[in-house]
Amino acid sequence: MKYIIMLYFIVLSFGVELKYKTFESEFNQSIKSDNKTIFYKGMVKVNNGLIFWHYLQPIEKKIWVTLDKIYIYEPDLEQVTIYKKDKSDDIFGLIKNAKKIDNNLYLKHYNNKDIHFIIKNRIVTKIYYKDKIDNLVTLNFYNTKQKEFNLSTFTPLYPNYVDIIYAN
Repeated sequence: MKYIIMLYFIVLSFGVELKYKTFESEFNQSIKSDNKTIFYKGMVKVNNGLIFWHYLQPIEKKIWVTLDKIYIYEPDLEQVTIYKKDKSDDIFGLIKNAKKIDNNLYLKHYNNKDIHFIIKNRIVTKIYYKDKIDNLVTLNFYNTKQKEFNLSTFTPLYPNYVDIIYAN
């Protein structure tokens, strides 16, 4: 769940006005431990706080961040996990207080972590932090472009036969 909250951070306003309020971007993510690195690749779509993450590699996963819940659909597991968003996860409020520490580098201390954001030309290009088990999590964004979406893009859609897990 904490990875999902961190991902939510990436696409919102940072004390700097971002170039786009509705956009899509390709991303790659790495999670590096002492002896192993796991890589992911996908696409993220954002529309004023509604977010749809589509992980394409190494396995497919879809994540919808709605106004009050986070849905994680894992087709290979035939499972959807649903989380309630906590009021403390008000990312807009948290990120607006991120501190500029260098030209394009911002820092926010959140959930006992230092989260670093790189913003170039008012577009988030990278985020990195160490998670609670000391893995280095890095997300890189590229081919970011403004795009309008049909709101159905942000409506969780999964087969009715999947297992549903309510995590909180």
